[in-house]
Amino acid sequence: MSKPKSIIAIFALSILFVNCKPKPAEKEVSSVDSVAVKKPEVATISEAPSNVFFKAVGTEPFWGIEISDDSIKFTTLEEKDNFSLSYEKPQKAMDANVVMYRAKSDNINLEITIQQEKCSDGMSDKVFDYSVKVSLKRGEQKELLLSGCGNYIIDYRLHDIWALEELEGKKINPEDFKKGVPNLEIFAEEARFSGMAGCNRIGGKLFSEKDLLRFTDVFTTEMMCDNYETEKTLVKALQSTTRYELKENKLYLLNPDGTKAIFKKVD
Repeated sequence: MSKPKSIIAIFALSILFVNCKPKPAEKEVSSVDSVAVKKPEVATISEAPSNVFFKAVGTEPFWGIEISDDSIKFTTLEEKDNFSLSYEKPQKAMDANVVMYRAKSDNINLEITIQQEKCSDGMSDKVFDYSVKVSLKRGEQKELLLSGCGNYIIDYRLHDIWALEELEGKKINPEDFKKGVPNLEIFAEEARFSGMAGCNRIGGKLFSEKDLLRFTDVFTTEMMCDNYETEKTLVKALQSTTRYELKENKLYLLNPDGTKAIFKKVD
């Protein structure tokens, strides 16, 4: 591709992401099922989406998708073709990380399939974690089939510093930690975290989907400390976390067995 065409293509992709910052959530996250969202059986035209948790883009032609708690927003370079629809309850495959969303109005039928696999948009060096297939039919027009790539977005409210208050049902005594109470700093946009486990440094990556959060590739330094057993318990709690809740400036890390840890936002 010639340099002028590359510049035009990159500029076109950038248009699709203008004003895509998610808005504050109106309700706390509390669902256990990563795809369980109560929606009407037949979707209807809705307001502009908020709480965006998944974004995808594609080329030939250029298009973009934002999936929120309320709706799916579809955008192209032709503003008249843009729309937002609320969607039915997503369907998840039993044997693979594949989720299908369906939405429709009187004139539009939309189907989106999201599959976890490495994906390249063909226009940049960025590698996405999910491939996306789109089927779009408008009235009597021919069905439009689109392919692209996307990623889930980590809840921006997690982007902060959190101090440990409770671990496996037991309150933390700050006096037990000479270097300060264990804490985590979450970098939502970069999908990673770092902090202090009490004596040793701690860090790792974050994996997020709808209402799902996992701490992966967790590592610590290896100094022997008086509260080393507490540090090991904290690491295990992070590794076993599958979801979270945010309430009154507190971060609750949970899995099917219950609450693993509670952190308080550091002002």
